[in-house]
Amino acid sequence: MAENVIDQIVAGLRTVVPGAYPDRGELRNVRVVGHTPKSDHYIYDVVVDFAQGSERIAAKVYRASKCGSAAAVKMARTESANLNRVYELFSKRNLSGVPRPLGDFTALGAVVAEKFSGLPLQSIIMKAALLPGYADRGVLSVAARKAGEWLRNFHKVTADSTEPFDGDGLLGELAKLCASCKGEGLDDSSIKMILEGARTTLTRSKKVLPASAVLCDFTPLNVIVGEKGVGLSDYARMEERGASLKDVAAFLACVEALEKYPFCNREITAAVQQEFIEAYGISPAEQAILRVLKMKTLLAMFAQGRSVKESAVRKKVMWATVMKKFIHQSAARSLAPAA
Repeated sequence: MAENVIDQIVAGLRTVVPGAYPDRGELRNVRVVGHTPKSDHYIYDVVVDFAQGSERIAAKVYRASKCGSAAAVKMARTESANLNRVYELFSKRNLSGVPRPLGDFTALGAVVAEKFSGLPLQSIIMKAALLPGYADRGVLSVAARKAGEWLRNFHKVTADSTEPFDGDGLLGELAKLCASCKGEGLDDSSIKMILEGARTTLTRSKKVLPASAVLCDFTPLNVIVGEKGVGLSDYARMEERGASLKDVAAFLACVEALEKYPFCNREITAAVQQEFIEAYGISPAEQAILRVLKMKTLLAMFAQGRSVKESAVRKKVMWATVMKKFIHQSAARSLAPAA
């Protein structure tokens, strides 16, 4: 079925791309050069050859075999609407980092756009951790700052006033997550530190937070760093309105969680987080709330557990042991009384 869909997309692109690239000359060929399977979709890498050069295109095709044809079309339409909205807003302000949509293939359960080429920020972080001296060249710092600037621009162009901050509700969510993590082995001292630290922090926090569209998936793995800057290609989980700090907290938590790998030390992850925060422009009042939101995201990661087969008991135990130690260290840094 997916092969039939990509054939239809290729045929449709032959009609769309000449008008999208009028300066490239005669269209010579549209060819699929590879694909990457994901849990609920495929990403097809398409090359369009013109008389004067080539262009790369990414076709995301939702897997109807996994979710059904109607659901695939619905998800494609939602993501396409999100992508078109953000691309239009960025283009009006002469901002980059959002791929240009090409045609409407949502009836096929697909989203097609220009391919943003580069490396995931997470790969750059890992490279810095594994290769001594790599981070000293400034590549990692620049990438982290560019990521912070991109997210700040996204929240600015989609800004929607403010929304009330429910501190009691957040404490309740933290308590539930701590209870879930206790079942995975999180100790009582860590839970006490998290809840008491969060309660102290939130009692003196702001009553409202900046609101905007939220991506819900702005992570180092999804942020692409290329020659033309930083970009994001996936807008499937984007919500029209929410607290902007949710995206910031998710990014920082994912960076900090890389410390669970023995070769990725605190010096590297702390530097990435600091560069990102400075570029984004977090106020001192927001930093306190951000620490609690980041801890909530980390606890959610722990509660969810590692995705391995039920038979892989040893791997599950190792994951829980590593995460338990990591959560304790993170809580001590962020929410201990002296913080």
